[in-house]
Amino acid sequence: MNSIIRAFQLFDSSLPIGSFNYSYGVEEAYYEGYDVKKFIKTAFKEVIEKGDIPIARLAFTDPYTATQLSLASKLTREIKEASINLARSLALLDLCQDEFVEKVKKGLKTTYPVVVARCCVSLNIDKEVCLYGLAYSELAQMVFAAVRLGAMDFIEGQRLISEIIQNVSINEEFEPFYPILDIFSLRHEEREVKVFMS
Repeated sequence: MNSIIRAFQLFDSSLPIGSFNYSYGVEEAYYEGYDVKKFIKTAFKEVIEKGDIPIARLAFTDPYTATQLSLASKLTREIKEASINLARSLALLDLCQDEFVEKVKKGLKTTYPVVVARCCVSLNIDKEVCLYGLAYSELAQMVFAAVRLGAMDFIEGQRLISEIIQNVSINEEFEPFYPILDIFSLRHEEREVKVFMS
């Protein structure tokens, strides 16, 4: 029971790590007139399910290789910095005792899924619970960004989360690929007036 409570705390959207600063391409998709729900669904399938979930799975046993792969897969400055910043902020909360997380606190660059996984290892949170929690956490970040932008209301956002999370696939193969996210991220970097940092 304690590990479930710790998992709820770790994946709570109000965890003070600054996730509200990032939209992961949602803001640019909205400004470009792209179907935001479609963007979120595809980003979830192609980047979270095929990228961050396998990275977190690997980080349970090898956070260094997971870090290398994860950093290499985040192609734009915005997306890479967002994940690095969330990882460091999570590490600095001192929620867990982990040698790798201690190195992150001292300046080692890694990504959010890697630190999440290491926290789960330290807190004895089951791997599958961790991976589903990560999927929910990253999906919620995108949906809440869309709600803040007015692309959908809160009820639509909750429906979208429910629809997507019920069909989540916990992949083992690392093969993230969603070029439109990279294009939107590059355009967003150039945007003068914006709500989110990415």
